[in-house]
Amino acid sequence: MMDSEENRKSKCQRLFVAAIDFGTTYSGYAFSSKDNWAKVITNHVNLSGGNQISQKAPTALLLNPDKTFKAFGYEAEQQYANLASDDSNNCKKFYFFQKFKLILKTDFEHRVHRKTACLDINGKSLDAITVFTHCIEYIKKQLLTDLNDSVAFTPKLADIEFVLTVPAIWDDTAKMFMREAAVKAGIPDDQLLIALEPEAASIYCQLMYLEPQNESSFRVTELNTEAKYMVVDLGGGTADITVHQLKRNGTIAELAPASGGLWGGLCIDQAFKDLLQDIFGEETMIKFHSDEEYTDDAFDFWQGFEIRKRSLDFDNGTNNIHLRIPMGFMDIVKKIHKIKNEKEVIKILEKSKLKGNDIKIVNGKLHIPTVIIEKIFRETSEKIVNHIKNLLKEVGESLKVILLVGGFSDCSLIQNHIRQTFDIKGKTRVVIPNQCELAVLKGAVYFGHHPDMITERVSRYTYGIQIWPKFDASQHKSDKLVSLNFEERCRDVFFKFVTKGERVSVGFERSYPLRALGCTGGTLECGIFISRTENPQYIDDDDCEMLGIVKAEGVEDGTEIVESLIFGKTEIQAKVWHCRTKKQYSTVIDLLSEKTKYPKKN
Repeated sequence: MMDSEENRKSKCQRLFVAAIDFGTTYSGYAFSSKDNWAKVITNHVNLSGGNQISQKAPTALLLNPDKTFKAFGYEAEQQYANLASDDSNNCKKFYFFQKFKLILKTDFEHRVHRKTACLDINGKSLDAITVFTHCIEYIKKQLLTDLNDSVAFTPKLADIEFVLTVPAIWDDTAKMFMREAAVKAGIPDDQLLIALEPEAASIYCQLMYLEPQNESSFRVTELNTEAKYMVVDLGGGTADITVHQLKRNGTIAELAPASGGLWGGLCIDQAFKDLLQDIFGEETMIKFHSDEEYTDDAFDFWQGFEIRKRSLDFDNGTNNIHLRIPMGFMDIVKKIHKIKNEKEVIKILEKSKLKGNDIKIVNGKLHIPTVIIEKIFRETSEKIVNHIKNLLKEVGESLKVILLVGGFSDCSLIQNHIRQTFDIKGKTRVVIPNQCELAVLKGAVYFGHHPDMITERVSRYTYGIQIWPKFDASQHKSDKLVSLNFEERCRDVFFKFVTKGERVSVGFERSYPLRALGCTGGTLECGIFISRTENPQYIDDDDCEMLGIVKAEGVEDGTEIVESLIFGKTEIQAKVWHCRTKKQYSTVIDLLSEKTKYPKKN
């Protein structure tokens, strides 16, 4: 353990650390001063006006017809609902975005870029980076206002180190996207750290007992040195899972690459929408969610469902779950199904896919048997549990603790399923920390004060560059043979820097001397490639793709250079050393260009 935890000083060079937790469904911010860094002040972004479902605000953005900012959070929801209820039908001129963060969770071959489109609730398109920038800019302004109100002087922007959270399962491109959006929102690039969400939660769980008035019943520091523990971050969109190890000096090492999937609270929302569609039909659901006349009803209904979703208790002996049905929804049902009143809904139920399941509507409330709702939750929790089982096979059974954090961790069924599966006396303990919904946000503040707490990470991919070695018929494919400077060379060879699964320390730098070939106009453009396999041979293998391009000026053909990639941080950096001029180019790999092409397949 680190000596005298209570006296550990902030390592931040600025007066304050401020964190922004940009979530799929809810967002928030928090900050603390360098002198009293463990006292994290958590303020709510425009919480007034909502039902306080969450300790954060909805990630909802409303823009004017000219694409300028109008509102964020509960205000955005309410103002859009008011616009939609106006008979003038002006609401379609505005842009309203909800739950759009998941567009950054792209697959291996289709990554986000600067022109990636984001669709609003009515299908209108806008550059995603503009949408994210508006949100971050608003949250930043609210944060600065609250910070000014909390101290006796007026802090300058230069006094603040900002931390922005991202899921660990996102790729490098999505992290750069968030950084670029934050810089566009007015956060200086050299004052911005990117924190991986489960890492931030892990740091919080280790240090939360230092926070005033937080007497936690669990401390990571209680674990033996070198103990392994898992952080399961369940948010609105994703389940983000990592395995950490507590080192002798109190720092944290990652033991397995971050993994997970789209198994957050939105899965439950979609499953429940499918259930309602099975009962009332597709036409009913489309009209309820697309007709402006019912926008206010739709907001109220899903907000009510969110409250019930978080408070459901399947162990209290209740046979049915009751949800209030908006009058507007019932009006649609009556028109489409040609019924006169609520009592005749039984005719619809008898024809639906769920007939015979004792579903009914009484006094404006939908009564659904607990067993049906439990099945909806179980399908998502099974995916989470099965993934945890597979991870345990990889890292071994000697896992001491499973930490559940994130808003979706408040769900009792998820908690119970994980506990019943893994909480084995004397072996593994499942822990839900105090304020689990704020673990990532507060941990991000702690990370800003102590960025050295994460000392090792595991590479999710194999990283390398393209080289053109001398052709060797015994090793290389014949169709890769090219003539370059009167020599037979092999094109497209993958030269490996770091192997998938390799453990690298934070700031780890790997360098290789190389001879530049194929330079144009004195500029070296070197592609950085990644692979899902440990030993790729060529950059156009099926499991490879181009990550980005490193550029260095003043490099001619034949120039001797040293190329370096820096790993272990939340973002990859690159350097090129010109051996003759001794000039060094520290360069950011541009991952967001539309011009970055994937290698052509043979």
